[in-house]
Amino acid sequence: MAIRVSEINSSGDMARAFEIRRVVFCDEQGVSRMEEFDGLDETCRHYLAGVEQLSVATARTRRLETGETKIERVAVLKGYRGLGVGRVLMRQIMEEIGGAPMVLNAQFHTKAFYKGLGFSTVGEIFDEAGIDHVKMIRNQPT
Repeated sequence: MAIRVSEINSSGDMARAFEIRRVVFCDEQGVSRMEEFDGLDETCRHYLAGVEQLSVATARTRRLETGETKIERVAVLKGYRGLGVGRVLMRQIMEEIGGAPMVLNAQFHTKAFYKGLGFSTVGEIFDEAGIDHVKMIRNQPT
């Protein structure tokens, strides 16, 4: 299965990314649209992962004032989870970020996935959008 990842540069691709986020976060996980679409999308870089002609995963990155890059809104459609799509998407994003420090708020049940990509847990479990999360950082490329 060939997985392709690209930075979004068209309104059509952005609409596909927003649809993936709506399905995963709003429909499946019950996050409100207002919380999911937080007004920060204009200031972020967005990515789309595809298999064959289908867009199946997305993520965005945002540069923080601290100099860290925050990886957010990582979403893979249900039928494509566990097939390596999320890992390919994350590796592409991490490669583009380079050696700069990275941070993300991982849903608690996905902590092992991000640990496998070189992220470390910092702090306690916290609630975000009604879902347990944990802050994770990555300071060194693996």
